[in-house]
Formats: sequence, C-alpha cells, structure tokens
Amino acid sequence: MAYGVINPVAVMATNIDSLNRSCISASDIEQGGVFELLTLSTTAGEAEVWTATVPTSALMSVWMAYDPELVWTGSYRGLNPDVRDYIITAGRTFSAFRPKPGDLILMSADAFTGAIGGNTFANTTTANWQLVWGATQTNDCLSFKLRATKYFSLATGAIDDQRFTAYLMEVLPFVIT
Repeated sequence: MAYGVINPVAVMATNIDSLNRSCISASDIEQGGVFELLTLSTTAGEAEVWTATVPTSALMSVWMAYDPELVWTGSYRGLNPDVRDYIITAGRTFSAFRPKPGDLILMSADAFTGAIGGNTFANTTTANWQLVWGATQTNDCLSFKLRATKYFSLATGAIDDQRFTAYLMEVLPFVIT
C-alpha cells in the first residue's frame, strides 16, 4: 500500500517555532495526515509531546504530520528508496506543523481521500485523518486549493516508474459562517 508523502514547499512553520509540535498518536498516521492537538501526553518523559486525535468539531485548529521518511526494510532502515512505504506508526513520537493560509504544500495523491476527478479543493472533515477532495471550499474548516499537478521523483534507477503524482496545494483563509 502506498502512503501519503508531502513536501512543505513554503510554510510559515519553517520560521515560526510555535507552529511546530512533537506528537504521539494511538493510531498510525500518514505524512500529510491532519489531526487535532488538544492535550499533552501524560506519559513520563513526554512533557512536551502532544496527543494527536482525529478531528472532531474544531476543524480550523488542525495540524499536519510531517516527519522525515525513514523506511524500514526487514531489520534495516533506510534501504528502500520508495518514500510511499513510510507510515508513522502508533505510539511513536513524530513531528507536525500547523498549516496557515498562504502555505504551499506538495502532497502525493495518496495523501487524500477520494478521487480528484474535477475537484480543485481539499478539506478537513470530522473523523478523518486525511484531506477530502471537494468541488468547493468548506466553511469553518481548513481548506486547500489545488494550484498545480506535479510529481515526486524516486531514486529507483528503473525506467518509467521513477515518479508519482503529487499536487501543489495552497492553504486557504478560513470562511467563517
């Protein structure tokens, strides 16, 4: 199974520390997964680690998983050139950032729920770790606008399978109703 891959092309979190967090989750999370951070972990030694939970109703205050891909191959790490084989496993501390309006994020097709079809927006929804394709921006939630179709490259050395589809997404300002 291919998992989501992201590249934060131009995000405010690069220069603003308060938009970055260390997190832990009871569920597996893909790169680009969206979630809420409502409480700090209660585990000893994790005083500055937040607990990631699937979005409920506060859809404007979501965070996005972004952790360096280090794919496991049997008992070895980093030997698989396909970053789509990477998932943040439950119970492992990972990095996240808070997307802000104007941010540009390159996301693989696997980072979304549903088919793109003619849709040009992706929105957060309750009870879903991934962004969902839609025809319009959804009110009261974090929404993204498709700006361009691009590709991620793989270093496989093979012919005709060294790239996969990605979408350049821009975080939109909130529409409050």
